[in-house]
Amino acid sequence: MQEYKIVVQGTRKIITYLKSYLKIPYKLYYFAKQNEDYFKKLKKADVVITMSWGKTMWGGTENLKIPEVQNLKLIHLPGAGTDAINFSQLPKNCKVCNVYEHEIPIAEYCLANILNWETNLIEKTRKFKNLDWSDCMIFDGPTHSELFDKTIGILGYGKIGKEIAKRIKPFGTHLIGYTRTNRKKDKYLSNLYLSKDLKKSVKDLDYLIIACPLTKSTKNIINSNVFKLMKKDAVIINIARGGIINEKDLYDVLKKRLIGGAIIDTWFKYPQSKEQNGFKPSKFSFNKMKNVVMSPHISAWSENMIERRSRVISENINRLYNKKGLINTVRNN
Repeated sequence: MQEYKIVVQGTRKIITYLKSYLKIPYKLYYFAKQNEDYFKKLKKADVVITMSWGKTMWGGTENLKIPEVQNLKLIHLPGAGTDAINFSQLPKNCKVCNVYEHEIPIAEYCLANILNWETNLIEKTRKFKNLDWSDCMIFDGPTHSELFDKTIGILGYGKIGKEIAKRIKPFGTHLIGYTRTNRKKDKYLSNLYLSKDLKKSVKDLDYLIIACPLTKSTKNIINSNVFKLMKKDAVIINIARGGIINEKDLYDVLKKRLIGGAIIDTWFKYPQSKEQNGFKPSKFSFNKMKNVVMSPHISAWSENMIERRSRVISENINRLYNKKGLINTVRNN
């Protein structure tokens, strides 16, 4: 029987799961980076699992080497975003698939951060561990807010947006979804608008969650023209891609405290290795701002998500081998 040569680049954690779920003859090769050994092995590979084909990842603009391939049948992304795939330089007759399964941990990340923003629980806990009683209600300490009755906008009402709405609705919130095209409003939303009409209702939002893909039409879509319409205490949350928000405009509005703050998980710049301690995710010093909560692109990164994604990727490779239709197809020829 034919043996598939499968090259995995970048995401080492899926290897163990692939070995459990692949039901075909195969050889598996792993590369942390797209180096010469990677390109050499890819030349005769049947499948490559990577987030990048000819472009840098996470909103980067640099062009990368296009691999020479002879047998490549499938480029499978281990994630959802296709912004690092150069579709004009794909091999002929090579399919492209992506994978989701990240909506659950991302929704939980958003909910956890919103609840913490309302209660300031992390800071209050830190203070009390130092035996500081100043927040105590007995001594008329500062009150915290509630999530109840807040209005939350979700820009990009796909898998992630719906999972966020599903979890936040029971807290007594008002939810507004924004989509690129018209669709029917579901039971979680109070209103559903077109994304191009965001500025008409952004003034009503206590939180704006960015959950849309980075495309030519969404790059810098959140800018000073949007910020100036937001409430003075509104909070923006980005779990999508850094480039959807104008970098300078975001910094300026936060520095001047024209909005309440930001919760940022996806960035404008990324290091090439974890050894680059001190690498700044932006040319601006968001890390020095008290009205910013920041994390290093971790919102989706749960072990359960990795297993679910690996199961879907394995299923697609099994289907490809057995000449069956694939799921989550981005390009089918």
